[in-house]
Amino acid sequence: MCKSIAATLLFAFALVSFSARAQMSDRHSERATPTVGRAPAGDALTITRDMTNRLHLNEGQFLKLLPLNRTRLAGLKNINRQYKNDEATRAAKTAELEAQFEQECSRILTPSQLSQLQQQNEQPATVPANTGNGLG
Repeated sequence: MCKSIAATLLFAFALVSFSARAQMSDRHSERATPTVGRAPAGDALTITRDMTNRLHLNEGQFLKLLPLNRTRLAGLKNINRQYKNDEATRAAKTAELEAQFEQECSRILTPSQLSQLQQQNEQPATVPANTGNGLG
């Protein structure tokens, strides 16, 4: 009887120990993920935090947008590297990637947040064009 209780306690202790190790491993892998591609991951975190401040995201939205921003930045880096000598193709691929990003954002953000994001993303593109047209 004592041996079976001792065996059960030992087994339970082993399970708890393995579970704790798995959780620690997950935590370490989460911390390691941003350093794999240091610039894109760090930029993605910064971009997502900025989006959180501008669009008043909740925690769930933040957690969904962070990997989306990482993927977007990695895609932009890849496009810029792959098509560095072909500006037309680079612009087309970038526009396609941005459209995919916006479509994914539409699944995560509220309609007002999405509208705000679209306005903010269009604003820098239209200001220089209007300034250039007014001067020339």
